[in-house]
Amino acid sequence: MALQIGDALRSGLDTLLSEDGLLVTGVFLLFNLGNTVASSTFTQALFDEVMDMGGPAGPGGSAGAGAPGFSVSDFTGLFSLDIALPVAVVMVLLFLVVGQLVKFWGIRLFTEPQEIMDENTSERAVMAAVLGGGVAVVTFAASMSSTALNVSGRLLLGGLAGLVSGLLSLIVGLAFVYLLQSIALYDGGYVDTLKHCVARFMDAPAQIIVLLFLLLLLGIIPGIPSTASVISVFLPGSFDLPSQSVLQVASMVLNAPVQAFSLAVITDAYLQVRADRDDEF
Repeated sequence: MALQIGDALRSGLDTLLSEDGLLVTGVFLLFNLGNTVASSTFTQALFDEVMDMGGPAGPGGSAGAGAPGFSVSDFTGLFSLDIALPVAVVMVLLFLVVGQLVKFWGIRLFTEPQEIMDENTSERAVMAAVLGGGVAVVTFAASMSSTALNVSGRLLLGGLAGLVSGLLSLIVGLAFVYLLQSIALYDGGYVDTLKHCVARFMDAPAQIIVLLFLLLLLGIIPGIPSTASVISVFLPGSFDLPSQSVLQVASMVLNAPVQAFSLAVITDAYLQVRADRDDEF
C-alpha cells in the first residue's frame, strides 16, 4: 500500500507537538486573524455595494442578510473595516496568496533537508504564489460568483453557480491535494510539478480521500464557535453564549492547530507516496 493512513496521522501529531509545529501553529493564528479581517471587510463591502446598486435587503440594516432585522455587520462582528470594495478585494486576494506562502514555509519546515529536492527556496516560493495562489484565487472567484448572484436576488443562477463552484472546488481539492507539497519538495518546472502532483494523488486516491475525510471531521471542531456565533445572531438571548467577537476569536484559535496538523499529515502522506513510487525504480 502506497499510503499508510495511521502513520500519516501519527507523524502529523508528533510534528504538531514539536517546536516547529508550535511555531507554525502560531503563524497560522496570526494569519487567521488577518484573514478574518480581510474576509469580513470584503463581505461587508460586497453587500454594501449590492445595496447601492439597488439589491434586496432585509429591513434590519445595510445589505440585509436575508432575514428581517439583520444586517451583514451582525455576522462580520468587529473585524470588518470600512473601506471600498476594490480595496477589500485586493486584501482578500493578497491573503489568499499569503496563505499559500505560509503553507509552503510550513511544509519546508516540517521536512528533513534530504527530502527537499530543490533547495532554491525563493524560486519555489514564487511558484507557490503563482500556482498555489492561482488555484486559490480561481476557486474563490467561483464561490463568490454564487454569493454575488444570491445577494443580488438572482437565486436560481446563484444556486447553479454554487453547484458548479462546489464541484470545481471538490475536483481541484482532490487532484491538487499535494500541490504545495510538490512545489515545496519536488524539483521540476511549472507543468512538470502539476503533473507530478496529480500523479501522486493517483498513486493512492482512496487512501488520501479517507485521510482528507478524517481531517474534515477534525475541522468541525473549530467550526463550532462560528456556528454558535450565527445562532447568537438569529436567536439572541436564547442561549447563554459569549459575545459574537469572543466566539469568532475562539474559532480562529482552535483552527490554527488544526491547520498545522492537517498540513503535517498531508505532507507525510505525500512523502509516503513519493517514496513508494521512487522504490519502484
